[in-house]
Amino acid sequence: MEAFVPNLQKIVLIKGAGHWTQQEKPAEVNAALLEFIADLRA
Repeated sequence: MEAFVPNLQKIVLIKGAGHWTQQEKPAEVNAALLEFIADLRA
C-alpha cells in the first residue's frame, strides 16, 4: 500500500469487517475516524 499512497501515515485493519466496513463495524470505524481527525489537529 505504501508504494501507491504517498505520505501514508497509518493503516487501520478492522477485524471481522468486509467491504461494508462502516455498516458492519460502525463503532470501530467512528473510533478510527475520530483518532485520525484528532491527529490532524495536533
